[in-house]
Amino acid sequence: MAVDQWQDRIEALEEKVTRLQSQLDLRIKELAYLYIHSNWTLIRWYLAREQDQSGQGSETYTRAKNAETLIGRQLTRNLRDVHFEPQAMDVAYRWRIETTVILKENGYTFFD
Repeated sequence: MAVDQWQDRIEALEEKVTRLQSQLDLRIKELAYLYIHSNWTLIRWYLAREQDQSGQGSETYTRAKNAETLIGRQLTRNLRDVHFEPQAMDVAYRWRIETTVILKENGYTFFD
């Protein structure tokens, strides 16, 4: 084979690798977003149930509302970071750790 033919094949393979890497990066970002969103949905559901069962003015209601508010405030930042940080799942894991800390500070340990 001539050098030009090899060069064409190499360039085609490099393009394919670049395209596959781009697809992988997008899938990882989608997975990180899904991880955060699905966990947030579960947590929010649980905290809303706690609020409904306890009634407004109770200590449990206040703890659940506080946890929900604090986690909600950090949610937007983390979802944005998923798209800008090179390791999207690291953002999701960091969100999980931060959320666990907030929940523990408010008396919840179910997210361990």
